[in-house]
Amino acid sequence: MPGPGRFGPRSRKQSGRSARGFTLIELLVVIAIISVLIALLLPAVQQAREAARRTQCRNNLKQLGLALHNYHDNFTAFPPSTTSILDFGVWSGTPSDYHLHSWPTRLLPYIDASTLYNRINFDVSALHPLNQTSAGTQLAAFRCPSYTGAPVSRDSLYTRFSANYANRNYVALGGTDIGRLWQDPDGVICPRGPVRMRDITDGSSNTYVLAETREQNASVWIDGGVAAIAARRYDEANAPSYAGPELPLNYRPYYVANSSGIDAEWGPSSQHTGGVHHLLGDGGVRFLSQNIATTLYIAVVSRAGGEVIDGAP
Repeated sequence: MPGPGRFGPRSRKQSGRSARGFTLIELLVVIAIISVLIALLLPAVQQAREAARRTQCRNNLKQLGLALHNYHDNFTAFPPSTTSILDFGVWSGTPSDYHLHSWPTRLLPYIDASTLYNRINFDVSALHPLNQTSAGTQLAAFRCPSYTGAPVSRDSLYTRFSANYANRNYVALGGTDIGRLWQDPDGVICPRGPVRMRDITDGSSNTYVLAETREQNASVWIDGGVAAIAARRYDEANAPSYAGPELPLNYRPYYVANSSGIDAEWGPSSQHTGGVHHLLGDGGVRFLSQNIATTLYIAVVSRAGGEVIDGAP
């Protein structure tokens, strides 16, 4: 049996030791390493999320394209952008006197929104008080997941009637310029329709019919008066086309009316980096670079311009 002189003091020495902890410098180094890793991973996570949002936005347009074709099958024509001429709209003194039902409204039965469609009173204006509750409905099919703007229009022309007119993020390309859009539209989904598939002599695979938009003032889905835009931004001083020279993709301001009308900050636009999703007449979806040639963009919006295009960009 060992005695206390041999093992006792050593045992007391060992039992008195304590575990060594992190020094302040070591702790700061660990925190710095973790911070660097988070900084490296965060952009990758954000990119993955944006990729998922872009895919959903693309799918929204595909579903709208399918709905447009189903509508065409039933009515042998695409829906007009509005059921009234563009001389009247929310900018007029009494917009509820005009019909103003939009192409998104016409597509509701084809995007699983028949209940909402049946609540809309088509005997009165889209902006009539009887349709205000329906007009405030937010529809995921009309919204890009990357959009961070206002869900409802804040323009005074709408808020004088209701603060709940819901916006949409997809708009019809009704003409090559504002002058044509008002007088002789040369797009597919446009005022003064209807346009049939056979009228797209440039080819449905060469003609764009819808585009994304990040506009949040003149983008109420139920309102046909703002349901179509042009391939060139508005310039009030340049009659009769009223067209500015710039490519409208992600260009601002798109439409500023000094005399009358409703201002629109954005035309074809998105919150995706570098471009804008567009829907072709054949149902295909393309992401167009905001740097494509203006002349090419105008050509792929006209339905019967006769331009020679080796496939839509």
